[in-house]
Amino acid sequence: MSNNYYRLCCYLLALFVSSCAELPKSNPLTVAGLTFHNTTSTPIKNARLSVSKTHGMVACGFILPHKECSTTFPQRQYQGNAITVSWQQAGHTWTSTDVYVQLPEYPIPNRPATAIITLGDNGSISARLIQPPSDTPSTILLQSE
Repeated sequence: MSNNYYRLCCYLLALFVSSCAELPKSNPLTVAGLTFHNTTSTPIKNARLSVSKTHGMVACGFILPHKECSTTFPQRQYQGNAITVSWQQAGHTWTSTDVYVQLPEYPIPNRPATAIITLGDNGSISARLIQPPSDTPSTILLQSE
């Protein structure tokens, strides 16, 4: 992957995260990474996350079955905007609009989160933020089951 493509993806992802309703100033939540997780038994092509409010977008071209595509970026404050996720799989194009990311139950200040977009069978999707324990890196890659 070219260095310019990587930079573009990181920039677009940072734009997504920075655009994502604002949390109270007393407990700001930051995000520093994204993982698309394919939980199915078939490959996924052209996974794309976009934020219509800001026109930000990040994409992953190909994700093997039970694998993920991840990236990290400089921390950005999470803002809670709706996202749209689309992908191609087994001859179908799937699109989920107005998706909101599920926040950690008890956000921990000053600990960056990672956005996890889980793509499942028949176009199912979930989106959540996770915060790693204090003794692990800010990005957690999900293990294959």
